[in-house]
Amino acid sequence: MISVVIPHYNAPESLDRVVEAVRAQDVTEEVEIIVADDGSDHVPHVPGATVVTQDDLGFRAAAARNLGASHARGEILAFLDGDTVPEPGYLAAAARHVAADPRAVVVGTRLTGPSRTEPQWLIDAWSTTHHLSAPDDTSWRFIISSVLTCSRDFFERIGGFDGTFVGYGGEDWEFGFRAWNHGATFIHEPHAIAVHDEDDFGERFPDAADEARVKNVETTALAHRITHPIARPSGVRFGTTDLSVYLAHHPEFDSPGVLELVVSSWLALDATIYLNSALDIPDLFRADPRVRLYPATGYSSISDHRISVDVDGAFVLDSAERFHRLLRETKDGLFVQLSPSHSSTSPTLTIRSHRSRVLRTRPSELNTSGDALAEFGLSLVDGPLRLERHFAGW
Repeated sequence: MISVVIPHYNAPESLDRVVEAVRAQDVTEEVEIIVADDGSDHVPHVPGATVVTQDDLGFRAAAARNLGASHARGEILAFLDGDTVPEPGYLAAAARHVAADPRAVVVGTRLTGPSRTEPQWLIDAWSTTHHLSAPDDTSWRFIISSVLTCSRDFFERIGGFDGTFVGYGGEDWEFGFRAWNHGATFIHEPHAIAVHDEDDFGERFPDAADEARVKNVETTALAHRITHPIARPSGVRFGTTDLSVYLAHHPEFDSPGVLELVVSSWLALDATIYLNSALDIPDLFRADPRVRLYPATGYSSISDHRISVDVDGAFVLDSAERFHRLLRETKDGLFVQLSPSHSSTSPTLTIRSHRSRVLRTRPSELNTSGDALAEFGLSLVDGPLRLERHFAGW
């Protein structure tokens, strides 16, 4: 069964067109229609459909979709906005991918405005990613909730949409970000076409200031929820960090200044630094909540971060920019082990993404010399060290 979930607010005529188009779909599976009303003045009457409603507490499309999905009986969830009319063949084109792959997150083609075209940024995205068959860890930007299809099992496993979103936009990108980290297979299906008669977002605001205000609210909301560097400004502290860096106990850390220099270098990233319990937190970081002993109670486990870095040796991060090149994921995730030599006792550094944990990706081993480490923005140090010479350049 395919459950079509349609969020709605005070637009019964548009809703009627969407429902009629869903009922006209030619699919072999049974189709149920669930209208999730976001507190309309009058709850819509839709014969033959399940209508569920929530209070009007602002624009809460994410919560409405979750409400609708919670009443679904189908194995496949197809989300369509209440003003986005599917053309013939939409459900069949989208649902076949989910039937074949329960991790599939399928984005249809949403045509907007009088010209019935996609915005150029999406056209470019489908071209560069080959319709999301060659995605990377930024491709969650192309997940559009108004034409979204996935399995109910996967939807529930990742917690659905973030129902705390209030206001226009953002919830689909946040959903896509979590879906990616949980091993989703992103797919753009060009033959799953739906039509939205109004212009795309960028064409709706004659006043650039009004558009900027709306988008800035969305961007701020996403920065608190999406840890990826393209979603948040550098240097700003948030409640969550993008990376965890775990420092194992290593003999070099017993030498004066080494642990302090290593820890301070990794703080250049949006990271939480966890020290092995055999180590003490240096007095230098006494007031920094990002430096903790592991295991630490009251915080997310290391595996909950998008990227985890296990450091077994006195690796100093010299260039965050170069290091970030190592963090670019493919659809197979990211799992890299760096070692300056072939010796089993040499220092090692392991980088692993949450996605690679889910997909059980095999590690890629890179044996590098000390000079080659610089390519990744890293170096190895030994002590004793006078910290003033590193902090102040004396």
